[in-house]
Amino acid sequence: MIPLRLFKAYLLLSLTVSAPASASAAPMLCVFDMAGKQGPLFAAMKEYALSARAWGARLDVRAYIDERVVAEDFKAGQCDAVLLTGVRARQFNFFTGSIDSIGGLPDYPALKQVIATLARPETRPLLQQGDYEVSGLLPLGAAYLFLRDRQINSVAKMAGRKMAVLDYDPAQLRMVERIGAQAVASDVTNFAGKFNNGQVDVVASPAIAYLPLELYKGVGSQGVVLKLPVAQLTFQMVTRKARFPEGFGLSSRQWFLEKFDPMIREIRMAEDDILFFFPPPDGDAPKYTEMMREARIAMTQQGLYDPKMMRLMKKVRCRQSPEQAECADNRE
Repeated sequence: MIPLRLFKAYLLLSLTVSAPASASAAPMLCVFDMAGKQGPLFAAMKEYALSARAWGARLDVRAYIDERVVAEDFKAGQCDAVLLTGVRARQFNFFTGSIDSIGGLPDYPALKQVIATLARPETRPLLQQGDYEVSGLLPLGAAYLFLRDRQINSVAKMAGRKMAVLDYDPAQLRMVERIGAQAVASDVTNFAGKFNNGQVDVVASPAIAYLPLELYKGVGSQGVVLKLPVAQLTFQMVTRKARFPEGFGLSSRQWFLEKFDPMIREIRMAEDDILFFFPPPDGDAPKYTEMMREARIAMTQQGLYDPKMMRLMKKVRCRQSPEQAECADNRE
């Protein structure tokens, strides 16, 4: 017969071993960084984890080089928080995921105004959707059109050309269809390779990808980068509300807001590195802006963008430039 004291010890050990690890484990922050543990985003999130201790959370941080995988792991409960691009984050919060809409914001001051608005306590209900809360936003940089052939100097000349689109963003597909180009399904891991080897003629990308992903190879000496933002891209931190203390999201969003200006300095340096970075032909910029606006309105009506975010961004645009025709228009 097993002595009672040994039986109790065995029972205690069994309960300890079989207890779910997630019951007491520190929340896991999963970070999408194409450079993995050596990347700048992962390093920044290690710093973030140290700050988070003051808000009541001791975070473990894990790096991912595949954004699709990190999003799936977050949905499956393998991560309690995730940092990923705004387009991919749209599935967790439709409101903030619509910041990255086509032509939604003209410049970085406008983007900062939106992010600062969302860092206020009264906006919290808009940042919560189901089990999730958006707990931080960072600029990724404006998306510009990279062209292999500078003769493609108008929207009309893009008709029939091949353009890489993110296969999980229907808005990009609709936009490409509107201008008559051929959409080639891609993701953040392969769009640059397709552009550089000639599989596509056009890509939209932020400047920070220009050197690391060698987009200059695709542009070559015959191409051009159109100096007209087609979207303001973001990174977004999404947290599982139940795994974090009350007030964590607000403290986190304010931490991210403080990092906006340093991030923009890095983005502007990357933009300065771009060769053949030219504005659209004279007189075309207003036409492009209006084309993007019409597309944005149509896609909002189709349910691809959040109407509340569209109204917020319009207020920001009209505060900056009240003379714009759209400011007297009730649409969007």
